[in-house]
Amino acid sequence: MTRLSLEDVSVAYGRHRVIHGVSIPPVEDGQLLGLLGPNASGKSTLLRALSREHPSSGRITVDGRAIHEFSHADWYRSVAAMPQVPPALSALRPVELVWSTARTLGLGLSDRALGARIDGLFQSLGLDAVAMAPLATLSGGKRQLVGFALAMIRDPDLMLLDEPTSALDLYWRLSLMDIVRDRLSTRGGVGVIAVHDLDIAARYCDCLALIHEGRLIATGTSAEVLTSAHLSVVYGVETDIRTGPDGRPEVRVLRTNRSPQ
Repeated sequence: MTRLSLEDVSVAYGRHRVIHGVSIPPVEDGQLLGLLGPNASGKSTLLRALSREHPSSGRITVDGRAIHEFSHADWYRSVAAMPQVPPALSALRPVELVWSTARTLGLGLSDRALGARIDGLFQSLGLDAVAMAPLATLSGGKRQLVGFALAMIRDPDLMLLDEPTSALDLYWRLSLMDIVRDRLSTRGGVGVIAVHDLDIAARYCDCLALIHEGRLIATGTSAEVLTSAHLSVVYGVETDIRTGPDGRPEVRVLRTNRSPQ
């Protein structure tokens, strides 16, 4: 079942267009779409269009409905956008921030049910030991995990994650992505993740969209998108790409190009 579709989507800041007519094949229930591209390619802007944070032209649909047709309350109860910047340093404690966010969203959970949901999230993310520590005392990685908990507390149908692993060490990069994949497999819904790490993209995403200067360069499976030709054009690097034991491409960067195309 198609859960998310993008057709001829463009985004502008004033008169400056930054996304140019992007269309991506339908994302099906349980799938994770990865947005790839260098800095300033348009990944975050496209996520902001998907989240309704920034207006766009073209057509974006969730479960067959254009995103502007959802009421404000319905939209923000079922769609979670995790920004790249983690929660700000403050005297608030993680449990207080997540609890107040959940109550603002009007999730309709009893105190007991909400407490159990928060406890489960914090345990899975290794946050139970710092649940009562002021955010100002936490590392950037821990605060990024709190940001993920803020997104997941609503049990969303659509997850929009902007570089959710950028501040994490290797263990928590893989652990967070395992949580995303497990949730999509067991609960359904769809996810869209902007990511720089090509290994993470190949390992966890069902489909990829490679964006360069606001334009779609390639879309499809990791094997279709992560080719030496595509990576040379977009990143200006020469690569050696082989098929790994799990059938997914493994990218080894050899050198930069003298003159990126």
